[in-house]
Amino acid sequence: MTSLRSLAVEILVRVERDRAFAAPLLAAREVSLAPRDRPLLRTIVRSVLRNRSLLDHVLSRSLSRPLEGLDPDVRAALRAGAAQLLLLDRIPAHAAVSETVEAISTRSARAAGLVNAVLRRVTREAKPPRIVLPPGTDPVVRLSLETSHPEWLVRRWIADLGLAATGAALRVDDEDAPVDVLLDPRGEDVERLRERLREEGLEGEPSPWAPLALTLSSPAAGSHPAIASGRLAVVDVAAQAMCELVEAADVVVDLAAAPGGKTRTLLARGKARRVVALERNPTRSRRLAAGLLASGRRDEVLVVRADSSRPPLQRGAFRSVLLDAPCSGTGTLRKNPEIRWRLSPDDLPALARVQQALLHAALDLCAPGGSVVYVTCSLEPEENEGVVAAVLSARADAAPERPGDDALPAPLRAALAAGRVLQGPSGRLERRFLGRRPPKARREPLITRLFR
Repeated sequence: MTSLRSLAVEILVRVERDRAFAAPLLAAREVSLAPRDRPLLRTIVRSVLRNRSLLDHVLSRSLSRPLEGLDPDVRAALRAGAAQLLLLDRIPAHAAVSETVEAISTRSARAAGLVNAVLRRVTREAKPPRIVLPPGTDPVVRLSLETSHPEWLVRRWIADLGLAATGAALRVDDEDAPVDVLLDPRGEDVERLRERLREEGLEGEPSPWAPLALTLSSPAAGSHPAIASGRLAVVDVAAQAMCELVEAADVVVDLAAAPGGKTRTLLARGKARRVVALERNPTRSRRLAAGLLASGRRDEVLVVRADSSRPPLQRGAFRSVLLDAPCSGTGTLRKNPEIRWRLSPDDLPALARVQQALLHAALDLCAPGGSVVYVTCSLEPEENEGVVAAVLSARADAAPERPGDDALPAPLRAALAAGRVLQGPSGRLERRFLGRRPPKARREPLITRLFR
């Protein structure tokens, strides 16, 4: 059986070298471990990804050459070992060193000697790790090391959100995110559905943010049979809350729809009788369709494999369109901590161009008098205010609008009234809302033929 330290090194190498995401790698590889070892694998990997620059800062004091000059597997082993020694409390130092050395020795006997020597020096470091910087160092440099975020990102957030809000966001990013599921009653009383799930051993608390959200009591509950089978969907409560803003219509278009959580939420909440779900990626569109099949909702959704910026749908035919645009994901760093190490400021203009094209396409699909909900999971103004301003400046048929529905959940209403960043229990989502101005001659095209 593969050791959990070997798996940790393998996953960390894939994340850094191949720009893979840790969560699916963990889900795929932890099945080879005994159930009791799986939480430790996750803890080691996520501790490294969340604290990478802090660990590198400490490791550099025990290295005679730059860490970045080492092979990726050696870097991964050193970071995994240092995380166990400096950040985790229940692992004896000798076990952390010896088992990490054993994991790297299967790849390189020569590297094993280096890893052993460096980690033995790290055992002499204080816990929590010390940050050693020259006198007079910029406080932002220290803050970025303490919270292990890229300095450029910390500076941006301070300039945009202020120091207090930035500090709160940095702290949240280093916490474990809860697992939220969507309760799809399918005609059943929601409370009865919660009770039935409790009887099946799935404990959780209703969320005040979204009527059908259940926040599970334990992240390990994510492997419950009801979820593994697809009968119950994992959908962040913040994503479910965004669906509350969608105008109910006979047919709603969901652009860039995979993995399908919002599509399922729209149907479960009665926002749509049918959903047209567009997804360009073949693998993701297949998973979207498979999830809908498992949920029993497949016949209510038309899955279209197509580029959402050039949708093969009738222009001006839909009363309600939802666009959760691909973005930098800086509002999801506690669920995907690796994002912080692969983003750069230069990525944002290219992302904004894609988002503008998608938003233009969404507005083109929208019927006169209808509405578009534009959502990102980014905190960056270029992907939010900048996108909306650029699109509005180029169109005479669109205008911003604010939802005033008293039926919205109270926390959502309060967040919308308070400012541009919606911060909820499972993340932060920027939101902007656009509507189509009705022309003098109003028309209502028929679209039910899409489902015949």
